[in-house]
Amino acid sequence: METDETGTLAAPDEGAAELTTALRIDPNHADAWAFLGQLKAFEGKAIEGIEHLRHATRLNPHPPGWYYWLLGLAQYAAGHYADAVETLRHEATHRLGSQRILAAGLARLGQMEEAKEEAREFLALNPDFSIQHWASTQPFRHEADRQHFIDGYEAAGLPR
Repeated sequence: METDETGTLAAPDEGAAELTTALRIDPNHADAWAFLGQLKAFEGKAIEGIEHLRHATRLNPHPPGWYYWLLGLAQYAAGHYADAVETLRHEATHRLGSQRILAAGLARLGQMEEAKEEAREFLALNPDFSIQHWASTQPFRHEADRQHFIDGYEAAGLPR
């Protein structure tokens, strides 16, 4: 899948087609299922994305941390905030860049002190982060889905 200079998917539709082809060739390719789950979340099909990511985890019972990051992203996108928080607290992904989604999930659950603490810790490791820059690099198909993340990040206290 092609990415631009920021690491963002340059052509999500082409990426989905490539992943579908890869899965036709090897239906047990766990990473392809995980990436397809991420793409589904960006397409506004977060529930389908969660299903693909859970399937990837069944295929790879010892997945890398980014599987949890992508699952937490899809769970947050679906509005499953408690599930997202639980997933993003997994030791394999907690304290990585996924911490911003964890902060947003906590804010959505009304756990503001924890949300702000996670946001502070995230910013200590990512001092140049801004919601505006992040939003400009994300391949959400629907603006409402992008705004859903923006609203959570703002509620957690991340800088605009």
